[in-house]
Amino acid sequence: MKRTHPLIFPTAAVYWFIGGVTLIHLVVSVLLAPAGIYLMPRGFIVAFLRFHAAPVILLLGIPCGIYLLAWRASDMFAWMVSPRVLEWDVSGFQVGRTRIAWRDITEIVEQYNHDRVVLRHRSGAYKLRLNMWRDSERLHEVVLERVVPPMLRRVSAEVAAGEAPTFGPLTLSSEGLTYKRKLMRWEDIESIRLQNEHDQGVATRELIIDAGGKIRKIDESKIVNAPVLLAYLSDRLAG
Repeated sequence: MKRTHPLIFPTAAVYWFIGGVTLIHLVVSVLLAPAGIYLMPRGFIVAFLRFHAAPVILLLGIPCGIYLLAWRASDMFAWMVSPRVLEWDVSGFQVGRTRIAWRDITEIVEQYNHDRVVLRHRSGAYKLRLNMWRDSERLHEVVLERVVPPMLRRVSAEVAAGEAPTFGPLTLSSEGLTYKRKLMRWEDIESIRLQNEHDQGVATRELIIDAGGKIRKIDESKIVNAPVLLAYLSDRLAG
């Protein structure tokens, strides 16, 4: 039986779009003012140039504006060309003409900051923009339910066979978890958890590892197959 998720407009992307356009418009207005071309009121431009941070804004305004438009607001442009519905069933999911089988997904990367999940499969990679689909939390759950268990079984078998699977900057082995060439033995790991962080309006999620009296924080988006690693660690430490 197929389940569907209709396309919805990613409202948050509008704010990034407005921010990017505003920055570029401001810088261009100031640069054209000496030529007598005023895209903004002359009084405003004069007041802006007296602002102590004006040189920094003029220097970085256009690059930052382009970044906001091309990256942070990209969901809005993706929405414009996206099919109207996402469908999934027990074998995989489909968006327009793109169909990906659950069994073909080899890696999953959580991008909490952008509300996305990157699914790497045998033919390439698919960027699942969760905030573009209705009931995105359920969609996210479905992806994890379908993708994580088979990966977890494979990782468990590899570790049992003496192999050392990697998860971005982390390496797993029968002895423990290695980060930055330092081994954290199983008996030294006291706790693990995911923690949301907010810095200057940017939300991130970090894997917190408490081992040997030392706290290590690792950005979840840098950990390939983070849900698989977390599931393995939870089972291992619980046992």
